[in-house]
Amino acid sequence: MDMQKALRQFLEACRFDNASEDTLKNYESTGVMFVQWLEREQGVRDTQELSIDHLRAWVMYMRDTPSRHGKKFADSTVHQVALRVQVFCHWLENEEKINPPITTRFKLPKVEQKFIPTFTPGDVERLLVACESSGNKNNPRLSKALASRNKAIVTVLIDTGIRRKELAGLRMCDIDADYYLLNVHRKGNRWQQVPISREAFKVLHEYITKHYRYLLGLAGRRVIRKDDPVFLTEAGKPMSRECVTGIFEVLKRRAGIEDKRVSPHNCRRYMATTQLRMGRNPLEVQRQLGHTTLTMTNRYASLTVDDLRHSHEQYSPLRVKESGKTEKQGSGYWDE
Repeated sequence: MDMQKALRQFLEACRFDNASEDTLKNYESTGVMFVQWLEREQGVRDTQELSIDHLRAWVMYMRDTPSRHGKKFADSTVHQVALRVQVFCHWLENEEKINPPITTRFKLPKVEQKFIPTFTPGDVERLLVACESSGNKNNPRLSKALASRNKAIVTVLIDTGIRRKELAGLRMCDIDADYYLLNVHRKGNRWQQVPISREAFKVLHEYITKHYRYLLGLAGRRVIRKDDPVFLTEAGKPMSRECVTGIFEVLKRRAGIEDKRVSPHNCRRYMATTQLRMGRNPLEVQRQLGHTTLTMTNRYASLTVDDLRHSHEQYSPLRVKESGKTEKQGSGYWDE
């Protein structure tokens, strides 16, 4: 089968399986790039011409080809595009468009596990203080509303551990004020009820009851509907994921945090590492984060440098002392 036709059928199959828009976009962009590379560099136009050597060559090509910024792709990026192509080829095998199979012996490239420092409680305090100076000084009302909104964003992310996309997708009807729950649209097109603490809910409640209607009015509206997004821009429009990232970039400068990432995902990392350190059941943390397995949750379970240092200080082999002298009994019951 023609490679381009096969890619179109694969994307249609993904739509049939109700894949998310982000997943479809990623499969399409990577698939188009892969098919074009096959034709241009390998002379491959038909699925039956594919081999495992092409998959390995694709990985090497992605490793050596600079991005549009002039730098080589990160290991994690190469891993992701290799995984998408593997999924595509596995689908071709299941549809009997490749024979014999080529993915069974293909190994995904390893990803360097870099240490990413997370927040300290002091960093969190500085972020929340930085929220207070948000907005336009020429418009005190708007400034106060944006400060409350930003504080609610930081608080909800740190308290619940939800993702940036999940936060931006929250609607008014997703807030359960009676049981302190958020109805979150997870990865894989799943919905999950996520607990929010009373402390975090209080901050969210203040933003909604005191400032939400004002922000909504900036877009020419007054009536709050159940499907309205929880977080709005300074123009009263729905907040995008990119807008959430932009808020954290501003907060990073205002808080003066220079030695670590200040991002929505680092809030998630802080929530997970803190709760695991405090002794929360890993299975409960897994559910809170929305992971389908413990594998990803275990990545957050790795100790911070300070944790590791204190633990080693306590259990250093040089601190081991003999429990006391004992009479030697010999090594056995024999004479010679």
